[in-house]
Amino acid sequence: MATPAEELRRRIVADINAGVPGAKLGSERDLAERYGTSRSSLRQVLAALEEAGLVHRVIGRAGGIFISHAQVQRSVSDAVVGVPAFLANQGYVAGTRVISTRITAPERVTQKALQIGANDYVVEVQRVRLADGSPISLELAQFPAEAFPGLLEQQLGGSLYEMLEKQYGLVPARAEERIEAVNATPAEASLLGIKPKAALLLITRITYDQHGQPCEFSRDLFRGDRTRLAVSVEGHGVGIQSADTASVSLQKQEVETKAS
Repeated sequence: MATPAEELRRRIVADINAGVPGAKLGSERDLAERYGTSRSSLRQVLAALEEAGLVHRVIGRAGGIFISHAQVQRSVSDAVVGVPAFLANQGYVAGTRVISTRITAPERVTQKALQIGANDYVVEVQRVRLADGSPISLELAQFPAEAFPGLLEQQLGGSLYEMLEKQYGLVPARAEERIEAVNATPAEASLLGIKPKAALLLITRITYDQHGQPCEFSRDLFRGDRTRLAVSVEGHGVGIQSADTASVSLQKQEVETKAS
């Protein structure tokens, strides 16, 4: 059972997710009355939400508590890490909505990625990933059906990598990713809570297991208004070891640039 503070946090986060970046939630007094709590209890919860980047305070006659979104950074060049892990590491409550699952024949691009034939089958899982209840990405993951019997009978709402390691002994060892900008279709926009044709960041990934075999082919669509690709490159001169890195982050939205 949730504590009063946790219940208050959930109610405020629900209102944040129902609003838009830059919108005013209210003053401390207004919010204390709305949620039926003391201002001291409210301040503790607001302080945690402000530290997490979900809200910010503005001082003055027109001030109050305003909605904002913090950056959530994910490395795309180091260890293979699932969405729940990098969200949890940065203080977000990770969530998942399973949209559809099926066993189907692979398209040519999937056959090539997973090194399977036209007569083989793949297990396909489509999910929406959430950060504190707000949609951040839409993913379509495909796995070779022969390698993972009974996959659709497993729990698919959490980290698929953790489940694959626990149930099948598979360890995601490395991944190859291609990143490009695309526009949201009406169906994708509806699932992500954005406008049709809004900008999305498409990450197409082939994941390899500890034996060097491809085990996953996925297409992740991250909201363009929440996502930033960052790349860091060190020098390649004499005596300097190469250490290129790249990351994807959910970025803070400004009032004048909000898209949904």
